[in-house]
Amino acid sequence: MTIDFDSYYSIDSIIADNQKVPSEFLTNVPGQGWLQGGLENDIKEGAKIDLPYWLSSTLALSEYDFLNLSIPPAFSTRVTNALIASPSFVKLANLNHFWYSFGIRISDLLEDNLKLQQSLRLAFTNRLIDIFDLGQYEGSVDDKGFETDFKAGMDELEKQLFHICAASAAQHKRL
Repeated sequence: MTIDFDSYYSIDSIIADNQKVPSEFLTNVPGQGWLQGGLENDIKEGAKIDLPYWLSSTLALSEYDFLNLSIPPAFSTRVTNALIASPSFVKLANLNHFWYSFGIRISDLLEDNLKLQQSLRLAFTNRLIDIFDLGQYEGSVDDKGFETDFKAGMDELEKQLFHICAASAAQHKRL
């Protein structure tokens, strides 16, 4: 099972595209105040609103400078530092169920995307060892608490890799 983020009918794609992105408007936008959730009729220049990715990406890529995007909290310096300190103990699923996929998508829109891309790569490579170990030795790991916590904190991509690894290990044991 793979996640197809380019499919119009993909539920995973719809969920990922609905993730909020901190956005600051660079111009007044008449008649769209409802996006702020208040009673204002218009969005004023400088207004900061968390917009869904599908809307913020459309506005950010338009020929007009409607808004500036900021890094979402799930990819903040605090999260990056936690991943550097102890990658296995960060629960990515609590930050965003599609942490890697959304991170790649949002990095394409940000000006300072190199830092985010490095953070994604570092997290993936450091956590991959634990994913493979748990997949190969599922249920026989000495530290059951770690196994349970780590599996609960995996994002969707990591869960897919884990299931592939566990299935491969089970097939190998049958040989």
